[in-house]
Parts: sequence; structure tokens; C-alpha cells
Amino acid sequence: MFNLGRFLLLFVVICASTVLKGQDVEQVIKAPMWVSNGGFNMSHIFNYSPDSTFRQEPYSYYLSGNFNTTLFGVVNLPVSFAYTNNQTTANLPQPFNRFALSPSYRWITTHMGYGSMSFSPYTLSGHEFFGGGVELKPENGFRLAALYGRFRKAVTPDSLSYEPMYRRMGGGVLLGYEGDRVDVSVNVFKARDVVGSLELTDDPALEMMAPADNLAGSMMLNYRLPNGFSFMGEYGVSGINHDISKTDSVARGLGDQLLESRGDVTVHHAFKMAVSQTTSLGRIGATYERVQPNYHTFGAYYFTNDFENITANLSTTVFKRVNFGLDAGYQRDNLENQKTSTAKRAIYSANVSAPVAERLSLALAFSNVQSYMHIKDIYDEVTRTNQYQNLDTLSFTQLNMSSSFNANYVLRATEQQRQNLNMAFSYQEASEQQEDDRRYVGSQIYNSMLSYLFALTPSRFTVSTTVNHNQNRMPEMEMHVLSSNLSVQKVFAEQFRTGFTGTYSNSFNGEGTIANIINLRLTGGYSLLKRHNFNMSLAMINNQSQRGHSTHYSANFSYSYIFDLKVLRSNKKFGFEGNF
Repeated sequence: MFNLGRFLLLFVVICASTVLKGQDVEQVIKAPMWVSNGGFNMSHIFNYSPDSTFRQEPYSYYLSGNFNTTLFGVVNLPVSFAYTNNQTTANLPQPFNRFALSPSYRWITTHMGYGSMSFSPYTLSGHEFFGGGVELKPENGFRLAALYGRFRKAVTPDSLSYEPMYRRMGGGVLLGYEGDRVDVSVNVFKARDVVGSLELTDDPALEMMAPADNLAGSMMLNYRLPNGFSFMGEYGVSGINHDISKTDSVARGLGDQLLESRGDVTVHHAFKMAVSQTTSLGRIGATYERVQPNYHTFGAYYFTNDFENITANLSTTVFKRVNFGLDAGYQRDNLENQKTSTAKRAIYSANVSAPVAERLSLALAFSNVQSYMHIKDIYDEVTRTNQYQNLDTLSFTQLNMSSSFNANYVLRATEQQRQNLNMAFSYQEASEQQEDDRRYVGSQIYNSMLSYLFALTPSRFTVSTTVNHNQNRMPEMEMHVLSSNLSVQKVFAEQFRTGFTGTYSNSFNGEGTIANIINLRLTGGYSLLKRHNFNMSLAMINNQSQRGHSTHYSANFSYSYIFDLKVLRSNKKFGFEGNF
């Protein structure tokens, strides 16, 4: 029986033994025997509130570190890890506690632990996995990448926090060539749910879900000419068996090993092509993309399908100062007439940026092209007590229209003093969202900001103030958030830093005030020998809302340490050099 995991392990061993034979011996002799560098961070967070409804842990600690060791100048062994006693996994089936090891030798890089790799937007695109992978990039231009691991943990049904999920294992291989004029690659990605990873019960939550199987692949070609002309084309296909719960373990052939044919199988296609020409005046090009309805892959967190795009783009610089970019085209959906209605529209995006004067710079951008982004919740931002909150947030919203304007004016800039004024406005129209976050369905978000900065450069004293207004129009309600922020920072004797930040936020709608929030924070930091850094912060959040009054206090103490070490060789003797 074909086993992808064993195949990848054997492949890595063979490639590693091959490259060892071709190593540059002179480089090994001259390089330091051992070079290590890295850092470690430890944070302790204490929370207290007299409010009985307060749900944060009274004490949490976070440990993280990254270390890199280089042997003889050619073998790299980077290691990173993160651990906390407070599991923050409200939205993600993966835990925050994790480690990653990515040793490399010349053009061989391996990945072990938690990591992510990307083959193509149509197959594997940045999805996190726990397992192993390898990337080979020799100097002759050939490229090979492979991986295998767990893409999703099994999650038991929980009506309060989680949706049930089967454990998902997957792997893939990419083979390509990158040259001066041509890039070509082909890749295959497969992921399959483990049928026995969840106990089947009479729970209604399990009736609507079933273990699935996915096989996706794509081919890409990128060709460039010396005169500035380039061509890019990519074709992707994804097959999914939506229910493999009744398949047995006896395979009927290689085809069933790649994608189980018994069950509810669907196959979808995607295609993209682009041409461009670059001259001394700028760059002009055109792009065509078509993605069939229901196309998606288990190697991506989110995907847009059922659309056809035809666009032309232009970018140039006018008067040697003004940078101008324009995309315009046509888009339609309902490619296979499966919907009751068809949407057709012109799509366009434009951006202009220019230093209007010596002290004034302006930037303007507008787009109605669909894109995904993570929207920061205003309430979460003004009530955040430390940098470790919402680490597991993974909510992306599809934007159909966005525009932004930014103006920056330098009031004064001397060796002694600096004053700066900044104004920004943005508009976002959201239509679709990730499955587990429906707060921004069909909403319009307006955000206006005005800030002022005053700094005394010699004494390293800085004061800044910001006024921000956020308006969120949703189908059933409208909410405004008006916040003011004051920040003061001072550095003493290069090693000691202090700061104070105060924020007042008022949330209201047409019926009146929703909440008044005051967030006060005092920070201090001390650096010892440029290697040891101590930081402490004290915060108080006072929240007066329609549900009642609450006060929250928190203290955060953190310590970080960085180091580097070398083991040198001279006349067959060893010496040490480093900083601790």
C-alpha cells in the first residue's frame, strides 16, 4: 500500500546523503565551527477584577524562544517554540503551544513541528500543519518541495465553542524549475479525514458532517523576454469526495489511493493567465482568471470561486513624482447557471501617491475588486490588556469595495524638535466572511483618524494624541465608536524607558450610549548590557455599559534575553567568541 509519509522520509534521507558528497570542503574549513544566536522571552500576566462575571485567567504565563545554530557555515538548525498555560483556542482547532524546527544544509531546508508551506493558490496556500517537510533549491534552478502532516485535529462536538471536526492528514509534492527567462512547476496536494478519529453518536451536530477526501494539483508557467514582455499561466484542478465514511480500508488501485472514488465525488477546475509589457514609461498588462463554482481545496483557509475576471492594468510615474496605478476590467459569476441570478459588474482599482510639497505627502486608493482581509474589532482593541490576547483570531472578511485617503504634513523638523500631523480616512464594504464569524455580513465600515506627534529629539521625549471615529453600518443596526488617545514616552540614560497611554472610548447608536470605556496603561522597561530586557506594565480598564459597570486590573512582567556565540578554529586550536 502506498504511504506518502514513508515516501517523503525516504526521499529526504536520499537527498541529504547526495548533497553531502558535493560539499565545498574549503568553505567548511574556513568557516567557524559553531555559530549560535537566538533569544528567549518569558511573560507573566496577572488579572484581577471585583466583577464576578470576569472570565480571564487570574494568572497566565507565556514562554517563547528562537534559536539558530550554524555548523561549519553550511548546516543551519533553527528552532522556535511557544508555550502557554492558557489555551486560547476559541476559533482555531490548532493549539497555541507549539514548536518548529527548520534545519538547512546548503540548498536543503527541512521543516519539523508546526509550520506552513505554499505551492499554489489553487492547491496548498499557507495552511498550517504539524509534521515534516523539505525544500530543495539547488543552484541549477531546479526546485522540489514535499510535506506530510496533520492539517486539523479532531474536535469533539461542543455547542458552546466548537464545531465537530475529523482529524485531517495530508501531504504534497512540488517539482519546478526557476531560470532567467522561464519558471515552470507542477504540484500535487492530498488531504484526507481520518474516519475513526471521531466517535459517531446520535448527536444532531454529527448528522450534517462527514469525513472527506481531497486531491488537488496545478501546473504553472512563467516566461520572460529581454524586451520586458512576460507571460504567466496556471491551471488548477481539485477533486473532493464529500463522504468517505462508508469506504473500507481495502484499496482497489492507485486511483483510490489518491482519491477515493466511492462516494460523493466532485471535480472542479481553475485557470489564470496574465501578460505584461514593461517599458521606460511604466508597465501595462492584462489578466484573465476563471474559477468554477464550488472550487476549493483543503490546503487553504478560505477561497473565492464561481467567478470570471478579465482585467487590464497600468502603472507609471508622472512628472517623476506622482506614482499612479490603475486596474480595470469585467467580472461575472454564475458560470454554470446554478443560481437564480447572475451578477455582472465592472471592476477597477486605482492608487495615487505623491509628495505634493517638501513637507506634505498624499496617498489615495480605491478598489472594488474582491479581496480578503482580517478586520480588527474596535471593541477588542480598546479593551485589550496585553499583547497575547486574541492570538488565535483567524477571521477574514471578503471586501467588495474599499477606499482610503492619507495625508501627512510635517509641521516642523529640526535637530531639536519634530512635529507631525497625520490624517486618514478609509471605507470598506464587506459582503462575505469566514464561516465562524458573521459580524460583518453586508456591512459598511467608515474609519476616520487624526493624529498629532510632538518629539524632542535630544531628550528622547515624545507625546502623541489621536482621535479616531469608527462607524459600522450593519443590516440590523448601526454603531459608532469615538475614541481619544494620549501617549507619552520618555527614555532615561539609554537603558530605562517609561510610558503612559490613556484611551477614552464611547460606543453609541441611534438609541443612545452603548458603553464608555477608559483604558489606562503605565509601562516601564530596562535594558541591561543590551542582552537582558525587563518590561513591566500596569493597566486598568473601566467599562460602563448598558449591562452594568466593571473594572479590570492587570499587571504584565516580561523578561527577554538574546545571545550569540561562536566557536572559532585557528592553527588547530579552538577559541570562543560571543556575547551573553
